[in-house]
Amino acid sequence: ISVLFADLVGFTGIAEGLAPATVAALLNGFFEAMTEVVFALDGTLDKFIGDALLVVFGAPLVQADHAVRSVRAALAMREALARLNHGRGGPVLRMRIGINSGSALVGDIGAARRREFTVLGDVVNTASRLESDIARPDQIVIGGETQRLLRGAFPATPLGAFTLRGRTEPIDAYLV
Repeated sequence: ISVLFADLVGFTGIAEGLAPATVAALLNGFFEAMTEVVFALDGTLDKFIGDALLVVFGAPLVQADHAVRSVRAALAMREALARLNHGRGGPVLRMRIGINSGSALVGDIGAARRREFTVLGDVVNTASRLESDIARPDQIVIGGETQRLLRGAFPATPLGAFTLRGRTEPIDAYLV
């Protein structure tokens, strides 16, 4: 599968000066625009995490081109955010995106009284760290396995090898 994390940059600071209803409206507009992109490429929205999205390509629907779909989605999400910012007043929203590909446990996880569909594994944790630790505002950073699966479909610049928080082995990162 390919896992995509998209997170708004500095949203806590933006939200601090706004009324809760305004924050909710801002997030709802952002989430609406992003999920339209995800669903258009047959991605699965795993969950919203605060002001971030966890998106999966390749599960539960098998998609041989999950890596390509994930990068297409990231590029389209960036364009959708630019349109969203242009079409409204208020603070400019910026985001970082991290994508990683690999194996994961996919299914319902939780307690007997409450379970939810999700993905688990190193591929998820690494995608999260690519987004939070390496990507800068407006950047899309992908892991080495995603880059390999793309087979040159998108230009990408090597950023080097990084040892991410919680990992012992370094991972190659690329800027799309």
